[in-house]
Amino acid sequence: MNTCALNTKLDAYHDGELAGAELASFERHLAECGECSRQLAQLRAMSDLFAAAPQVKLSQIAMHRLHQRIDVGGADQGLLRLGWTMSAIAASLLLVGSVWLTRMSNPTTTPEAAPPWVGVPVVAQADPAYREIAATPAAQWYLADASTRNDEIP
Repeated sequence: MNTCALNTKLDAYHDGELAGAELASFERHLAECGECSRQLAQLRAMSDLFAAAPQVKLSQIAMHRLHQRIDVGGADQGLLRLGWTMSAIAASLLLVGSVWLTRMSNPTTTPEAAPPWVGVPVVAQADPAYREIAATPAAQWYLADASTRNDEIP
């Protein structure tokens, strides 16, 4: 890895994009910096390998077939197929999610009946001691149960 600060200009120098004073300055730097010189040699060797590699050419018949498929819209068919597939997946997820949400909002089981002390109304009394005692749910249930028993006794 090149730790030199000017290694960012190495690709531009190799491609011939530097000009004028910047080019002269970078060439002076290359004479002094061994890291940049080694990396430039590697870039040139890789470029030479790519230039020397044989290029495969299509025959005239293959080129004609390729042009026909592109003109007919063969390239668009893949995109359309992908679009239809993604739309079908989205619609399926929407349908399954909707069914799931409606089932969650309408439960099929009925809730259990509440215990008797939950729904006991509190009777306001004038006595402050009664209000302190009747503040707990257990006390309210007991007082409600006691009041119904007194009414039943003749």
